[in-house]
Amino acid sequence: GLSAVIVAKQWYQRRVRGNPKKLQVEFPYINDAYRGLPYCYVYLQVWDMDAYNAMGLLKVDMCKETSIGWQEINKFPVEPVFAARPGSTEEDDGIIMSPVLDSTSNTTELYIWDAKNLEVLAIVSTPVVVPFTLHGVWINGV
Repeated sequence: GLSAVIVAKQWYQRRVRGNPKKLQVEFPYINDAYRGLPYCYVYLQVWDMDAYNAMGLLKVDMCKETSIGWQEINKFPVEPVFAARPGSTEEDDGIIMSPVLDSTSNTTELYIWDAKNLEVLAIVSTPVVVPFTLHGVWINGV
């Protein structure tokens, strides 16, 4: 866990072209099937400290040294959680889920992204407000 955060943060900061950002990453998550094994993909919550209303998600491919991200102004995602597609054979074949706090309406929605490209697949309303520092977990089959 911690080593992935450090590596992802250092890697990302080195590659911001000519404009280093004060970036903080938190809550690393990988495909559970790869725990204790070599893996490429790590999903993280990211804070852009240069813009206090900017948080998002970051997917880092540690093998190819590439990354993609998702961010919306005034939206604050919680820890990203990966859930593999049943029968999947690729490490990033699944979804990422996270409650996302909307600071303008003080509401929380559950966002579901495609784990391959961080495209938003669904947004589901929730009956409660979830603080953006909450931890999450996916337990397959429960």
